[in-house]
Amino acid sequence: MKMLEDPHNPVGRLFASRSLRLHYLVIPKCGCTFVKNLIWRIDHGSYYDDQRRIHDLDHLFARSSDFGLTVKELRREPAAFTVLRSPVDRFFSLYMDKVMGSGHQSFVPLRHILQSKYGLNPSAQAPDEHTRNCEIMIDWIGKNLSKGIDLAPDSHWIPQVARINIIRKLNLKLLMLNKLSSQVSLLLNGLEYRDLGLIKNVNQNKSSKEFMKSDILTKCLRSRINEIYAGDKLLHDAVRSAWTELTPKSIDEIPRFESLKPTLRFDLS
Repeated sequence: MKMLEDPHNPVGRLFASRSLRLHYLVIPKCGCTFVKNLIWRIDHGSYYDDQRRIHDLDHLFARSSDFGLTVKELRREPAAFTVLRSPVDRFFSLYMDKVMGSGHQSFVPLRHILQSKYGLNPSAQAPDEHTRNCEIMIDWIGKNLSKGIDLAPDSHWIPQVARINIIRKLNLKLLMLNKLSSQVSLLLNGLEYRDLGLIKNVNQNKSSKEFMKSDILTKCLRSRINEIYAGDKLLHDAVRSAWTELTPKSIDEIPRFESLKPTLRFDLS
């Protein structure tokens, strides 16, 4: 699988604030709507009218390369980061938002492919019907990632570790989506940004709560998801352990990629 990076200028892949030393590597379905809205609010003093559509404004955001930063300089930036997510949660969010939710109307024709060729039920109501849909979807993703069937692999389901070379080269700090508000607050506080109350008003683009994830994702299905996204599970578990062991109290203590266990860094190569 081709890595998602520009080997000549990985710094240009990071979104940046024009007001703070904030540098962010986007990974879809890992809180990017939240972080982009946060950067927009910091830079413009107000929220974008339709926070869920913030991605339409990507061309208006600064990139870290706009400030002339080199890789060596970026590695020393105190708030150069990305956000990681449990592969099971990320998969379920994709299913609820882009397959069963209204997002399918403006997304790649994933739902149409899964419905017309593999029997996905777009009218699923009962938990067991959603379970079957998820089984169809994860099996298809596994084949798509390995063989490229039906559609080109898309950033919304490409593994998070597809960006590991950028994360490694820039030695990014690693935040977790399920703790994002508190961890971003730690970043902003370290940059002496005091308007932390703004975080409460930023759209986090959460998936529908109509169904409980635990009712749909069986133990077998979770195992299958973690099998397909084995590298993502290794990385996420390592970052969670790093936060637990380090218990960061300041921006300087937030774990970077190189603070992870060397054996893990080798496994992800």
